[in-house]
Amino acid sequence: MERLIDQLLSADDFRTRYTRRIAAEPAQVWAALHAVTHDELPVTRLLMAARSAGRTHLSGPILQTGPIPLLGRQEAREVTAGKVAKFWRLRPTPGPDSTTTPEGFAAFAEPGWVKAAMSFQLSPLPDGRTLLAAETRVHATDAAARRAFAPYWLLIRTGGAGFIRFEMLRAIAHRAERSEQDNSSVQHSQDPGSRP
Repeated sequence: MERLIDQLLSADDFRTRYTRRIAAEPAQVWAALHAVTHDELPVTRLLMAARSAGRTHLSGPILQTGPIPLLGRQEAREVTAGKVAKFWRLRPTPGPDSTTTPEGFAAFAEPGWVKAAMSFQLSPLPDGRTLLAAETRVHATDAAARRAFAPYWLLIRTGGAGFIRFEMLRAIAHRAERSEQDNSSVQHSQDPGSRP
């Protein structure tokens, strides 16, 4: 089945994909993904503040209050955010307002920009666990933008962006696994056969 990120950004010049196996059903992982807050991501907050020279103060759930607009979701399977910008500048220049919709983002092709999409993808595993992936794709609209973005990508790929993805996956896993354990404890205590 085609993923949302494939519909929004089928071609890419730069890509990363990080995964984590989570000991929880997809429903718990989906709920955790939408509940994780910036307070649970201290490294991310620090890196975002440094990147914005202290102008960015994020709080609340990451999917609702993040700096990248949500472009689509498939219930319990995938959520994708995306942004058009000149990210390599000291103060990134955002793309036109029309690119904040799924259709506008997918169709945008004006030279001199890059289109970046980030997707969280859930896949159920046979043992009741969930594979959660955080995939980032970046596509430059022309060769000049690709050249301008490439050094920035090398800087952030294993540094800031990599740490952010790992921290997000860890926080989502922690929340989902705690929820799964709480649900198991409640079900066990309500099972008459489990009482002495």
